[in-house]
This record gives sequence, structure tokens and C-alpha cells, in this order.
Amino acid sequence: MPGSPRWPPGVHRLRPDDHFMILTETAETPIQLSALLTLGVGDGDRHSVFDHLRAHLVERLANTPLLAVLQQAPDGYDSDVWVDVAECDVDCSFERVRDPLSDAQLDAVAAVSSMRRLDLARAPFRVIVFDDVGPGPGAPRRCAVMITVHHCVTDGVGLQNLLARLADDAPSATGPRVAGRPLPDDQWLAAAVARFEAEAPAREAKRALLEQARDALRSSERAPRTRTPVLKMSGPTSGERAYVRLSLPLERVRTVAHSLDSTINDILLALASQAVRQSLIDLGDLPETPIVVNSARSYRRPEHGEFGNRIVALHPHLATDIEDPLERLRAIKASMAAERDRTQWDEAMLDQLEVPYGPRDRRAKYAERALRGAPALPGNVTVSNVPGPAEPRCFAGMRQLSNHPVPLLGNGRFLNITSRRSGDWLDLGVMADPTKLPDVQQVAASIGAALGTYESCARTRGRQHDRPI
Repeated sequence: MPGSPRWPPGVHRLRPDDHFMILTETAETPIQLSALLTLGVGDGDRHSVFDHLRAHLVERLANTPLLAVLQQAPDGYDSDVWVDVAECDVDCSFERVRDPLSDAQLDAVAAVSSMRRLDLARAPFRVIVFDDVGPGPGAPRRCAVMITVHHCVTDGVGLQNLLARLADDAPSATGPRVAGRPLPDDQWLAAAVARFEAEAPAREAKRALLEQARDALRSSERAPRTRTPVLKMSGPTSGERAYVRLSLPLERVRTVAHSLDSTINDILLALASQAVRQSLIDLGDLPETPIVVNSARSYRRPEHGEFGNRIVALHPHLATDIEDPLERLRAIKASMAAERDRTQWDEAMLDQLEVPYGPRDRRAKYAERALRGAPALPGNVTVSNVPGPAEPRCFAGMRQLSNHPVPLLGNGRFLNITSRRSGDWLDLGVMADPTKLPDVQQVAASIGAALGTYESCARTRGRQHDRPI
């Protein structure tokens, strides 16, 4: 911002939106983003997968925001800061699994690894390389790499930007990297006071915009959001996880979406709805009101850059109280349309400028919420659809075969279904709290079956010229 005091090189202030991702984290709910990539391995790479991948990634890490450590501001007066480090601590950030794993074993290890919290006093990422991943003798060999990044660094779209910077066609870093040096506390506080004074006009303009957005929402004639239903399984999320991957042919999903006058995102919500509905019926815990989703919509603009959190919360319902699949899809589309309509005001409330003692006050607020066990956001489950690469991508000369999310579970939620494009496929990661939803494999199977259900609906509608969805 013009006129604002500048930080020393290599020191970057943490935005309030990013700080939220640290404050909502607990031992039972790590707020981390992970990608589990499978890669094709040539015969010549049989004994050097780990070394090749590690060297390749280390060369490119300087082009990402990952080589930094977090430092808290004195007295919580100003934003915490990222301080760049000169090089990667490979012993702490890279791990190797040598033993051959089946796909099911890989999923189980990924579930456990997703619960290992990152230490923000170190670089906020972890890379695990799996030397050999099924399916068995005679088949082309695969390896896998699980890249975990703390959510305070970036959102799901930013994670894909980060992976692009680590791929073969991204440039290696050039020249020595210079470590950042934060200001001593007294100079830091003086610089913060000057910055807050310089930002006062912008802060006042933002405050007026926020009041305008709140007034518009209060005076809106929109129907109120569906309330999150209380289930038998409701309550704090446990520290256990069960995870499974599946992939859906993108063309099948796209064809169904076109035939039913819907988007791919609409269809993914409908698939998730059918799977959740069936699971709750099996458990005898299907509520009379619909299950509510905690999801997000990216509002990243070119001026925002590639990283950081640029999302607004969406809380559509999944119409799980409706038996007919087409009627359920209609209700889901209506709920999502209402949520998208709200985001013009929700977005206005984001990108708030820091205020004096803002970090201290936020820590106190979320500590009190944690004591009460209150979820940070509403919703029973999370369903997300994150863009991914349409083009082939390689890492250290090894072709990417899949790009599955390893989703997180926020407090109070029992399931997360996240989709990401990878070439001609939609790669889905399904993460569940097994103390609440004991059969995550059945959830994945129900998603696949649901696609068949909607393909049948599309064929029937085509013959009967059904009314628009």
C-alpha cells in the first residue's frame, strides 16, 4: 500500500484470513492441505525414486512460499510474519517409505499422515515419497508422493498453483536465496504503529463497506440458510481418520451434467448427497431436515497473487431429505444458487486489514470457542470441487497418473469429499471420522453408484423430454 512502512526483505505479514487457519486447528483437526500424487516410474528409476524426487523438489522450493518459518508479533499487537529461510531442511521436510504398498495400504498411511500436525516453527510443509505402490507384479511400476502444506499458507486453488511450480516445466530457482531478518521487538512495534496510522483511511473505507454489506444482508428478502441438523453422531470430530481414493471419468460426469442442465459441481454435490443419504439411512441417523455442507468458493483475482487464502464460505444443503434423485438435484441447485448470491456480500467482508492487537484478540476468541467445543463454521460435511490441470504434468521425469486430495475434517464434521481434475479424470479423496462413519469404502462405492443413477436419469429424461432441472 502506498505510504505504508515497508518490511525488511524476506519478511511477509500474515493476513487475518490466513491466521484463521491456525486458530481453528486442534490436535484432532489439523488444518492442512495434502495432495497424493501417483507417478509412473521407468525401469531405470527403480532404485532412485526418492533421491530424484527430493532433488527435483528442493531445486524448485525457492519459487514457492514454503521456505519460511512463522514468528509471532510481540504482545500480539501486529500480524504474525513469515520469515524466509535460506534453504530447505531436507531431513525434517522429506520422508521415505521404502516398502511396497498396495493402494489400500497407501490410503491407510495417508490417513494417518494427515493427522500429523506441521510445526510452524519449521517450514510449513512435509513431503513423503512412497517408492513402490501396487498394483503388483507385471504391471507398470508406480510411486507416490504426498505433499502436505499448512492451510495458513494457501487454499486449495493455491495448492494447485504450488504443485505447478514444482512440476518439470517450472523453472528451477536461480542464484542464492537470502534469509529474512525480522525486526527486533521495539523496532517491530514502532513500525507497526506507523503502518496502522498509514492504513487508517483504507481501514475506515473497508469498515464502511462492511457495514454496507451487513445492512444489505439484513434487509435482504432471501430465505434464511438451512440450519445444520443435529445427528446422533454429532459432536466434536475424533482424532481418527479413514481415507479412500476413487476416480471418475470426467467425460461421463460432463455428459450427465449437460443432459440434466447442470454444472459438474452440481453433479458432484448430487453424487455426494446420494452417498451421504445412503450412509445415514444405513446408520439409522438420517434427519428430517437436509444435511448442510461446509464448502468454499474461490474469489482469487489476478491482483491477489497465487497463494494465501482467497475463499468465501458456502453452506448449501444436500437435500438428503428428498428421496427422488432428480428432485434432490433440483433442490441442491436452488440451494447452491442462493449461496452464490450471498457471496457478493461475503466477499466484501473478507480481506480485512489488520487492527492493533487483532492477533491477540483472535487468539482469545478462538481459545474460548475451543473450550466450548464450538465448530468454527456450520455444516455436517464438506464437499469441494477444486480445479486441477487438464494437461499432462511430470515431476522429475515421472508422469503424473493421478492427483488425489487428502481432505481435512474441521471440528464437528464427519466426512469430506473433495474432487480435483487430473487430465481426463476427476480424482476424489474421501476422508471420514470412522468413529462416526465406520465404512468409508461404502461411501466411495455409493458415489460411483450415484453416477450410474444420474446417467440413468439423464437417459430417461432424454426420452421423456422431462422439464428442466
